[in-house]
Amino acid sequence: MTERTTNAEVISIDHLLERVRQEGPVLDFQGDVVGIFDPVLAVKVDKANTDRLTVPDSLIDFLGLRKSRDPLAWSVVRTVLIEQSGRLSQPEHLRGLYSRMQAFLAQRAGSVRNLSELSWWTISQSLLPMLIDGLDEADTDALIGEQKARYNGIVLQNFSPWQRIVDFGRSRRAARAVSRQIRQRLRDGDRREDFLQSLLPLAERIGTDRVAYLVSVVLAGMSGLPGITAASLAYAMYRFPEWRERIRAETAALSLDALCALPMRELPCTARFIKETIRVWPGLFALRRPAFHDIEVDGIRVKKDGAYEISSYYQHHCPHYWDAPDVFDPDRWLASRRQSNKGAFVPFGFSSRACIGSSVGHAQLVLFCALLTRDFDIQVQEQPKPWMQLEGFAIPVDFTGIVTPRGAAAA
Repeated sequence: MTERTTNAEVISIDHLLERVRQEGPVLDFQGDVVGIFDPVLAVKVDKANTDRLTVPDSLIDFLGLRKSRDPLAWSVVRTVLIEQSGRLSQPEHLRGLYSRMQAFLAQRAGSVRNLSELSWWTISQSLLPMLIDGLDEADTDALIGEQKARYNGIVLQNFSPWQRIVDFGRSRRAARAVSRQIRQRLRDGDRREDFLQSLLPLAERIGTDRVAYLVSVVLAGMSGLPGITAASLAYAMYRFPEWRERIRAETAALSLDALCALPMRELPCTARFIKETIRVWPGLFALRRPAFHDIEVDGIRVKKDGAYEISSYYQHHCPHYWDAPDVFDPDRWLASRRQSNKGAFVPFGFSSRACIGSSVGHAQLVLFCALLTRDFDIQVQEQPKPWMQLEGFAIPVDFTGIVTPRGAAAA
């Protein structure tokens, strides 16, 4: 994969690489935006901005109806959710996650499908019980509606006035479902092992409305980039079938119980394949974040209400950090070849605001690779030829085919 896929990408990344080479890793853009393309500096600036963030006020606060205005730092919320993500990555939870993904694919096997869309939904919908377990059918449909709104906005980028109205209605319905679940849990004392449960202790301090907001943030994270990454994994298996067969050999050699324990020492090819796919085709190419206060770090100044831009795509494709950065080469992650890239690899985002569900996210990507090799075959249609669209994020286009079960799953 030595060529770049689209002209737009060539102009963007090559121009940026040249500017950084000539001007250094800190660039001034229009509109009080500072571009920061050194991984160490990017983390420092992002941390300086993030450390003072608190959970935002809601309408109740603006109306002066809340008894306490005690601010809650985002760092506290992140700690709670990261710890819960670790607990939800235990084998008993991953077995359920695998079964849900397997059932989702099996129900859609045998007919021509948009494989990018199928991958996205396999990942996103199967995560809902980890967000809120025990949902009834109506509330499940409401949260799936919110995921449809996310898919329309993130992947399809359908921003027509009518679609905005439809998606707003979906989001409101999902918000009511989440609030209903929170009130029911608090009233009945029902305990579940999910992300919602970890946030309930905060309700007395910040109110159920802001807990509902936090749940919606987690739902948004589940309904976005994980599915895009899964589509890239499926595409990489199509482009590089030799790696698909290596993954199949690893995953088929394990029982499902053993696989859900994530014995990564027994899955070295799978691990390298996932890392390289995320490196070559990261989720969002760049993040432009508003500065909530004046920031001054190592001589870098970002004005309050200005913004700074950081880019995983730049870091993953910069020849300063990688040999042959545009080449898909999972073996670059072998211990004998691994480069010291100074923190340039950011698979789940920059550390100060990295994905809070990275433990679950990584586990699900491993299991998704297993599903597409040990349990299912994918026959990709060659006309029109699939290609990778690179416009803000990577998503396979014209990627259609048929998923078929390989027979009874390994016990």
